[in-house]
Amino acid sequence: MKCAKCGGSATIYNKAGVPVCSRHTNEKITSPKCPECSSPMSLRESKYGKFWGCTAFPMCDGIQKI
Repeated sequence: MKCAKCGGSATIYNKAGVPVCSRHTNEKITSPKCPECSSPMSLRESKYGKFWGCTAFPMCDGIQKI
């Protein structure tokens, strides 16, 4: 799992539920915007692992790998 801020190895989740490394635990990091419709994304989990999914699903099926 990658840190949402720097892309390094994430070790924990911050208060917003975003995966971060130990250097960014106290920073306020929000979810990314959807690359297809610019809506906020939420952290989701499937049998293949965690990913960012668009909150406008099913109208938009934008995803990003973590």
